[in-house]
Formats: sequence, structure tokens, C-alpha cells
Amino acid sequence: MSIKRKFLTDTYLRGVDNYMMTQFEDKDLDCITTIKKVNSIDKPYVSTHTGKNVCLLKEGYYMVEYLPKDEHYGVRVFLDDNRETLAYYIDIIDKIGVEKEKGLYYDDLFLDVTIDNSDDGRTRVWDEDELQKALDESVINQEQYDMAYQTLSKVLEEITTDSNMFINNDHKSYIEQNFE
Repeated sequence: MSIKRKFLTDTYLRGVDNYMMTQFEDKDLDCITTIKKVNSIDKPYVSTHTGKNVCLLKEGYYMVEYLPKDEHYGVRVFLDDNRETLAYYIDIIDKIGVEKEKGLYYDDLFLDVTIDNSDDGRTRVWDEDELQKALDESVINQEQYDMAYQTLSKVLEEITTDSNMFINNDHKSYIEQNFE
């Protein structure tokens, strides 16, 4: 087990053969944003974790990823070809950085939050067992473990109070303004 380093240029593109991407610094949101549009995929990516078959990626679909500069989480938004939001996936992260060859990355701290519009906007927390295992195996230290749970608490509070600016952003307009 090790901390997963995820690169924004290739993460979460299962089976995607071709896509368009833009990445930029958004000073208003104080984040790095990546917008991707799937042009070609070997087969649609269908999520079954809610007990429902929900297509999150296929030709013409979008993904918007917000990586706040001063936070320990990233927000990924899956949108259909009409730019309607399907689901949110929030990674609790340790740090962000840049590698010369592969670009912007974040180190994933295992803990995740999903919000599924197909499941009436239900919020779920995932992989607490993986976070505990990472601590037990000294993959992460106590400070990283505590920070992950503090960040999770903050994110869940913002979801409950409808105050997370990345989740509340008008993603459809955001794509129109920054991508096409």
C-alpha cells in the first residue's frame, strides 16, 4: 500500500482514447481547474456503487476538477453531454505539486466523499478502512491521518450547509466561459 499520486492529465480517464483538456489557474476560486471533454472511449464508464447503473463517462461527457490551493481536498464533477451534473467525487488529499514530465498532481489520502444526483444527492464517505490501514502500516503518519479527518469534517459541514463554492459553482456556465 502506498499513497496514490494522481495526475490531472490522466486520472479518471478509464478507457478514454481521446479527450480535449484545458487547465488554468482560477484566481476567483483560488484553485487550479482542469476541464476535460471525452471525444472517444472504448466503452462507457458506468458506476454501480450506489446500487444503480449510472454512466459517468462516455463520448461527449465532461469532467471538471477543482484543486483548491489552500485546502486538502479536490472536487471532481462529472457532467453529461448537456453539461448537467451527474455526480461529485471529492478526494481528501495531502499535497499538490508539479512533475516536469507529467504535470500537476495531488497525493490522495484514501478518504473520499461522493454526492450522487442519481441517488437524490445522497452524500457518502468512502474508504475509511483504507485510511486506517495506511496509518497502521506507516504509509501515512498521525498528522496526515488527523488532517484527513479534519478535512473530511469541514467538507461534510460545507455540503450540509450548502456552502462549498466548488460544488455550488455553475459548472455548465463555467465550461462555456472557460472551455469552448
